[in-house]
Amino acid sequence: MIRPLEVSYEAVYYDGQSTTRHNARVQLRAAELEISIENGAAFIWPYTSMRITADGTYGEPVRIEHEGVEALVIEAREFVEALRQHGVTHKTIPLDLRSWPAVLLCCIAIAVIATVLYSRGVRLAAEQAARFMPAGMERRLGLSVIAILAPEQARCTDSESRLQPIVNRLSAATGSRQPFKVIYVNQAIVNAFAAPGGFIVVFRGLLDETKTAEEFAGVLAHEMQHVLLKHSDQALAREFSARAMLSLMSVDSGGTPAAIEAGVRLANLKYQRSDEEAADLGGARLLARAHLPADGLAILLRRLQAYSMPGSSALSYLSNHPATEERLEALTQQARSLNQSVTPLMSAEDWAIARDVCAGK
Repeated sequence: MIRPLEVSYEAVYYDGQSTTRHNARVQLRAAELEISIENGAAFIWPYTSMRITADGTYGEPVRIEHEGVEALVIEAREFVEALRQHGVTHKTIPLDLRSWPAVLLCCIAIAVIATVLYSRGVRLAAEQAARFMPAGMERRLGLSVIAILAPEQARCTDSESRLQPIVNRLSAATGSRQPFKVIYVNQAIVNAFAAPGGFIVVFRGLLDETKTAEEFAGVLAHEMQHVLLKHSDQALAREFSARAMLSLMSVDSGGTPAAIEAGVRLANLKYQRSDEEAADLGGARLLARAHLPADGLAILLRRLQAYSMPGSSALSYLSNHPATEERLEALTQQARSLNQSVTPLMSAEDWAIARDVCAGK
């Protein structure tokens, strides 16, 4: 005998206009869902106006969209079976298959790499599969990460145009179609990090520590290399199981899986040593192509290392970008080996004005 399932489930409601979560309760009716939001609002969604964008097959929460805008996320994966017991089938609520080609590619990549590198474990397979993440999904993952780590109310936007020429100059020198978006945060943290999809977050504290525009360019060039080499994607993959990573990759164009909330770990992830070395080398070459001094990052790291004390805010950046003597020497040697003609960005006085992007806050 088939056990009847519940008709009432806890859910999270998204209005499609923001990333704000609203706790909700969903009640199954004969021809519709009744949704009650924690703030007292209530909605009725006819089954015929809905579609299933994630059905829990790979362990992800069930996700249902209403008219392509609003969405419900239900952690209970038996919810789809409860719908079926109410006579609701995929003919009534279609299962969205638009993202399945990308899902299939990721599945194949995971299967092949896991077979070849089985002794290294599933985590390594998921990390390598991150290389195949479609650009659109990568950007949505990045947007979700920065929504947590760099919320809009903390961002500085009034004067960021003063720094945009530096971003544009480096971006053009990459020779890549990858768009970059630098987000400035009004916090005294001495740090910067790259997120998936071309997003780079720079905290006010780091800008305050730079003496020249060339030092800032050195930081940007390094973080741009992390983006281009997909180091952020792979760092996230190392934190998730293969199944969770597949859930991240398979989200459709309107969705944000609940697993993305774990992206807050990105702020504390340390890149592998090989990642940092690759970003250092690529960043120095990028600076040379942009006709900028290639030693800007080394100069900044040496200064931060020189006066950093226990409890110092400078340790935040150094914890993510260890300034070992070996690394500093390698950075210096790379800069010396590059033949370059330098076109200055701006004077130290002009830089002191330009870096104050949070003046309006």
